[in-house]
Amino acid sequence: MRQIDETSWKYWLLRGTLFFSLAILISNVFILAVIKNKYYQNMARENKVVQNTLPAERGQIVDRKGRVIAKSVYEYFKMDGTNKVYEGAGDFQGYKFEGKDLLFDLKRQYPYGESTSFISGYVAKVSDSDVKSDTCATKLSANEMIGRGGVESSMDCRLRGSDGLRLMEVDARGKYIRELGRQEPTTGQTLNLSIDAYWQDKIYKLLDGRKAVVIISEPKTGKILNLVSSPAYDPNAFSFHQDNQLISSYLDNKDGLPLLNRAVSARYEPGSVFKIVMATAGLESGVITKDSTYDDTGIMKVGDYSYTNWQWSKSGVTNGNINIVTALQKSNDIYFYKLGGDLGVDRIKTWMDKYGYGVKTGIEIPGELDGVAPDETWKLKIKGEKWYLGDTYHLSIGQGDMSVTPLQVNQMTDIIANKGTKCKMSLLKDSKPECHDLGIKTENWQAIIEGMRAACKPGGTAWPLFNFKTQIACKTGTAEVGDGSKDTHAWLTAFAPADNPQIAITVMVERGGEGSDVAAPIVGDILKDWFEEPNTLVPRYSKSKLNSE
Repeated sequence: MRQIDETSWKYWLLRGTLFFSLAILISNVFILAVIKNKYYQNMARENKVVQNTLPAERGQIVDRKGRVIAKSVYEYFKMDGTNKVYEGAGDFQGYKFEGKDLLFDLKRQYPYGESTSFISGYVAKVSDSDVKSDTCATKLSANEMIGRGGVESSMDCRLRGSDGLRLMEVDARGKYIRELGRQEPTTGQTLNLSIDAYWQDKIYKLLDGRKAVVIISEPKTGKILNLVSSPAYDPNAFSFHQDNQLISSYLDNKDGLPLLNRAVSARYEPGSVFKIVMATAGLESGVITKDSTYDDTGIMKVGDYSYTNWQWSKSGVTNGNINIVTALQKSNDIYFYKLGGDLGVDRIKTWMDKYGYGVKTGIEIPGELDGVAPDETWKLKIKGEKWYLGDTYHLSIGQGDMSVTPLQVNQMTDIIANKGTKCKMSLLKDSKPECHDLGIKTENWQAIIEGMRAACKPGGTAWPLFNFKTQIACKTGTAEVGDGSKDTHAWLTAFAPADNPQIAITVMVERGGEGSDVAAPIVGDILKDWFEEPNTLVPRYSKSKLNSE
């Protein structure tokens, strides 16, 4: 191999280049290791791995036909300083990051708004007490959402998913560099309800803001098809829009009380719809038979007290000797006063208990009240007073200390429609019906149904329902509020078709007036569409109050 001459210029050029390169290398190492050592150490520390939670999608809530009542959605945003500027929302279809760090909130949306609010409830951020008291298998964290009200609350464990994790590398400024890995979240279960959202929305709009309740159920299963309380609130104000101004307006509305679920969380005097219980108690105890009669004298006097029939009070009319069928048809108070006196409160109490009064139905939404089914023991304990014959008379027509929820009245109606079989009320489509026979004799429930059918035909009290082709069995009720005012709650409870019931429907209009004038037309408007009778006339109040109760 030929050597380079040490006196050659090429030799010295090569040595110079080598020494210069070495000098540059040593200089850079010195700068990195000594002069900028602290700078790059800090930079390396700040280039770090961060862990983000991937929030789990809550399970959808759907109606009996798969219509979505509640769902999770993305809401995208950009940061303007410390403020979120939202840019739009979209249906949740899994976490798709496409190689970058997207900014979003996972929120809850309720497509039917007010009409399904008391069924769905809403979600809100957890509190410390929620975390401490949580009993679900999937545990809460401080930043999660939890159900409030409706099935969002009662079925929270089923709806709640399991959060995932995402590992990312970010630079010193917190800018996303790359994803290092992730654990996917698990979506909560879909909740299938027995509710029909189409009818729920239709009925809510029909009520047009009135303080009222409409409940429709399947007598043979106890499944709730519709549970409407009006007025209501928009759950999106709490969970999606987070509209504090609208929420404040709900809280300030002391008259309409839109946050009150009147179907299960308010108690009312039942009035004459309670006569169904009285008829059952009389027939089952043997105090009366279908053919037994009491004489309607129009007025009864006990000492200084007078007890009148509503027709007598309005026009001086009496019905003469009538049996249980006619008494239900005409809602005759004198008949039931006398029946109550012969029964006594203990036998009435037996059937109040069997029908489910004074206890919760067990519906799968929170806030249900049990109502009051009074007797001697109750009055002595609560009021410190003895029970008198007058108390029995008041109880016999659903007045006095008796108080119920509209759902309890609907449950009672289901029992008669189902020939004496009581099924637990439920909002869950796939749950197995829980039913048991109350042992009402065939001839007795037949007599009660005959009286209820007569109430919906000419000569009965429910005159707005006289024109239906579908056979209806019903009972009206006009219940005095008992607060010193002359206000009355308007009731009508019914089932149809009478010979093979598909639905039971209960309507209550709070302080609405008379059952036949106010509640019955609402029932009629619903049933004409339900049973496809578009040409059936449902008249409004235009008749003599002699036909009202």
